[in-house]
Formats: sequence, C-alpha cells, structure tokens
Amino acid sequence: MRRIRPTALAILAGMAMSAGAFTIPTAPPPARGEELPPAHDAAGKVVKSYALVDGEMAPVPAIEMGEPATVARIFKEGVDNSQVMAILGHLTREIGPRLTGSSNAEAANRWALAQFESWGLANAHLDEWGTIAMRFDRGPSTARAFMGDGENASYELKAFTTLAWVPGTEGPVRGKAVRMPADEAELDAIKDKLPGAWVVVPTDFSGRSGIRGVTGSVSARYRARQEIRDNVGKPPPPPVVIPDDPIAGPWDGTLQFGRGGGYGVRLTVDKNADGTIGGTMAFGEGSPSPIENASLEGDTLKFEYQTSRGRSLYELTAADGGLKGTSTRVDDPERTFELTFSRPPTEPEGPSMLERVMEYKPAGYVSSSKDARVWTSSVGGWRELTPDQLAQDVEVIISEPDYDYINSKVADGADLELEFDMQNTLTEGPVPVYNTVAEIRGTEKPDEVVIVSAHLDSWNGPGSQGATDNGTGSSVTLEAARILAAAGAKPERTIRFVLWTGEEQGLLGSRSYVERLSDEEKAKIVCCLVDDGGTNYQGGVQGIESQRDYLAAATAPINGRIWDPIDGEYLNVNVQISESMPQGGGSDHASFNAIGIPGFFWDETGRAEYGYGWHTQHDKLELAIPNYLRQSATNTAIVAYNLACAPEMLPREVKEEEPAEPESN
Repeated sequence: MRRIRPTALAILAGMAMSAGAFTIPTAPPPARGEELPPAHDAAGKVVKSYALVDGEMAPVPAIEMGEPATVARIFKEGVDNSQVMAILGHLTREIGPRLTGSSNAEAANRWALAQFESWGLANAHLDEWGTIAMRFDRGPSTARAFMGDGENASYELKAFTTLAWVPGTEGPVRGKAVRMPADEAELDAIKDKLPGAWVVVPTDFSGRSGIRGVTGSVSARYRARQEIRDNVGKPPPPPVVIPDDPIAGPWDGTLQFGRGGGYGVRLTVDKNADGTIGGTMAFGEGSPSPIENASLEGDTLKFEYQTSRGRSLYELTAADGGLKGTSTRVDDPERTFELTFSRPPTEPEGPSMLERVMEYKPAGYVSSSKDARVWTSSVGGWRELTPDQLAQDVEVIISEPDYDYINSKVADGADLELEFDMQNTLTEGPVPVYNTVAEIRGTEKPDEVVIVSAHLDSWNGPGSQGATDNGTGSSVTLEAARILAAAGAKPERTIRFVLWTGEEQGLLGSRSYVERLSDEEKAKIVCCLVDDGGTNYQGGVQGIESQRDYLAAATAPINGRIWDPIDGEYLNVNVQISESMPQGGGSDHASFNAIGIPGFFWDETGRAEYGYGWHTQHDKLELAIPNYLRQSATNTAIVAYNLACAPEMLPREVKEEEPAEPESN
C-alpha cells in the first residue's frame, strides 16, 4: 500500500537539466531619459501623477525616491515586455504543483535560482531552512466506478485527492462500494462484502461546513484507525474515574463553529504533584497531543494548543459541573470560538463500529469534500514521519457530486465497484527544504534591505498546478527581479528577492529566516513585501500613519497608467492607513511583523474568485489574468526600487512602553 524509495537520488537525477533549461528573453533597456506615460483619473482625464490614500486621490508627497528615468524604464519594461505569464507557465505546466519537500518543489527552487543567475543578480543561493523525514511525491492518479462485473467504467470521478504524506495504492485497486454501517444490523447486511471493499464514509453535516474542515476529519480518522491497530491484542482500558475536582480529569466537549456546527474535543487535565498543570487534548477521532503553558487561576484553566492550522489560546472556566470558555487564535485574535465540556461516561464502551469494520480488512475508505471542489492538505505529524509511522490504509476524498452518485447507487442496491489508482511515492530522507534567495546589491547602503517575496510551494492534489496559490505571487516576484535587472536599476539599498517554501505548513521557511537573523540584520531590513493573494492585481497596501507619505510616494507611479478593458478602470494602488501594523495573517509577512519588521501583504483587487482554485483541483494556469499580473510585477518593481532609494528607512511602529511605577522613598 505504499511506495518507499531508499534515497531521493532517482527523483532528483533530472533536476540539473530542468533547472536551467528555460531562460526568459530580456529586451535591451529602454533609452535613458524616457518619462512615465501620462496619468489618468477615474474618468480617463489626463492629470498629474497622484497617490491614492484611503480611496481618495492625493498629491504625491514631495519625497525624493528613485531616479525618475529609471522608474520610467522599469514601467516600460514591465508593461511593454512583460514575461510574467511565461514564468508562470513554466512553473505550473513544466514543473507543476510544488508541495514543500517534494521533488517538484526542489526543481522549482533550482529553476528559480537559475533564472536569478541568468539575469545577473548577486548572492543567488538556496537557503536551507530545515529538513523533513520523508519526501512525498504524487504521480498520475485515476478514480472510476463500475456497474456490476463490467470492465468498462460507467463513471469517471470528476475530482478526488488524498492527504499528503499518506500511502497510495499499489496500482489500481478495485472493490465493492459499501456504506459505513451505523449499527449492528447494517453491519450484518454488508459484512460479506467488506473484505477488499471501498467503505464510503457518510458525510457529517453537523460539523464545520465547507471543504476546509474535511481534511482535518480525514486526518483524524487516519489517526483513529492507526490507534485501533496499535491497540490490537491489548486489554481494554479501565473504567474512567472522575476525580473529585472541578477541573482535573477527563472531559468530552464541542468546539462551536458558525451556523450551528461543532467539532468534538477530548480534553484531559492533570494536576501534578509539584503544582503544575498538564494534560492532553484531541479533536474528533484524532490522537491526543499535549496542552502547553497551562495555568490555573481559581476555577479558570488557561493553556495553549498547537495544530497544523496554528496556535490557539484556550480559556475554560468550571461551572455547573462542566467547563465553558473560548479558543482564540494567537496570530488572529478575531478568530474566537466557544467551547463547552461535560464529563464522559464512567464505563468504557465496547468495540466501535470502525473497529468492527476494520476486522474485515477493507481496501480503503472514501469520503466527501462537501463541495464540487476537493481540498488537499496533509496528515498530522508529516514532518517527522518515518516508514514505520506511515498510515496503513488509504482514504480518498472525492467531490460532493461524485459522492452523491456513489451514495445514490449504493442506496438503490446497485452492484457498484470503485477503482482507485493513487500513485503516492514516499522517499526516505532526511530531505532538505529551501528558500531561494537572490539580490540586487545597493550602491550606497547595501546593508539595508528591501525584501520582495512570495511562497513558491503549493499543495499538489490531482489536477492542481499550484497556479493562484502561489505560482502567481512567485511569478510576480521573479518578474520584478527580471524587470529591475533589464531596466538597469541601481538602488541605493539592496533589494533582496526570496521565494519561500513551507508557507502552506505554517510559514516555516519565513519563520526560520527571521529566527536566523541577527539583531543588527533585523534593524536594517526596511520591510518585507509579500504577494500571495492569487491572480488579482496589487490594489492596495496597509500601513500606519508614519508610513503614509513613503508608501504614497512609492506607489504613485503606477496610478492611472495601466488600464483594464474588462474592468473598465485603471489598476491603481490604494494606501490604506490603520492604527497599527497587523500582527496576524496567513502568509509570510506575518513572520516579519511578529518581530517588528514591517511586513506588507498586497491587497489583491479584481474580478478573480480566489476560493475557486485555492488548494483545489481547479488551481490551474487558466485562472491567471495576465493584465493583473503585469500590473502586480511592475508595481512591485517600482515600489521596491523607490523604497530602496528613499531618504530614510521606512518608519516602524513604535510600541508605547507602560510607565514605570514611581520609586518609593
């Protein structure tokens, strides 16, 4: 049920060719002395260059930034000789989806490095930020349904995936389609069909709605099945003993989502002899993990818990024999959910229905995405997985329309068979993982750095090419580097280009990068610009009051100059002023904001529907909008150059210190 290779050499053997096989042509720089084309207002009238601040046209602040002739050359190169779609086409169609730690991701790292070098950038290198225990590569996969004993598929499944870092099948595996039984009577009716069957897991509509919650449930079921296997032959657990304590002991609870949905939670709280608080928690059918930084204040328990989605702070108070409280994401305080807990039954239950089904050794499991899209994510603990820790079976996530077809046929009593060929390859490591870095060195203040970046990694479910998340942002970053090199830009400060990996698994590449910076290096980073919002254009940037004039002046050259005939408007950049820099966020800018370095996530504006392709089978090159990406790359190049030539570094947010207590006499 798995493919494990002893080394990664076979996979990487062809990378040397793919890394340098594609070189994008560069036109000679436009003649010096050229000026920007005229700017236009919303009505199309020619006007003076302007900034856009909080949605209103404003005069361009009188700040000396980049050389006007160079800005004009950058604009002309970006608009008239755009190569952004050629770059994106190679990333998506020639390399393909780029899961962190996969062969494709490393091929993309090395190809991007070759492009930086071909454009003459300095200090081009792969920045190794860590290792993973096993490489995961996904090959061509198929999913079909057969009626009766026919050899011709009566139905080709439209969309399907598995989690990453789980085994696939050893070639096509065909078996009866049976529904997971709900009780003993249903089990008796299908038990003769269960050996070698594909068990269709009924959709649970009481939990979190939408496809994002599905992969968490699938991962939890993997852990639950593994736990069952690990406990085969062991005596049953003893009866649950509830201590005479309002906090300590086991709890069963629900984390409440919107629209009436909830998710099961199991919590155990330990009061240790030394006075410390510990325990474990698990969601759904998953295995428990330790709670962290736990403390008790009266009858209120506080602790932190880490999942693949991020770290959350829990605050639970004992009341009426139960626990009630909230869960709040550390990096996004607005994401707060309610929890309620009660004591579990005091007697252990008998074997679960899942345990009973597993005794018959089915071929695998099939579950629905709750949507026409399928969402790809990873199994828990992916980074440390070794061959002996791999899942022992397969669960295929299929689209809701495909599930409805299968479920309907089975309910009607049809003799339906499913065949899945899931070519997942796992290769023993350790496997190094990289960011790709290059720079244009500053002429006067080379130690001060403007970072232009995007994450190169993507999910790799069947059908996906990793286009809008985040081939588009990576292509914008690469194209900005090419534009600046082609225009002969000589910034006063260094402009550093970074293509991160590990973003999809928790900003791993960028977090490692900032952790390895010295205090002196941190102090000299002007800002980090991040493009990770899909194929829309860079329509805005959020900053604080002290950054208003610098951001307004840096972005002004783009305004009123790139027209979109479909939108019927100019693709402008709106500088949005807020009270403070954001501390959360789901992309790599958050790693910089967390340590006080200004991190900016471009506000993507336009007609594209980001959620259609995001992490799904639809994330293909066809979703990209060339004019939007042309604007984004040109704007990135201009803004980076202007900030690199500004009189001073971009102002940072000043944290107010609490007044010291008066000294006593």
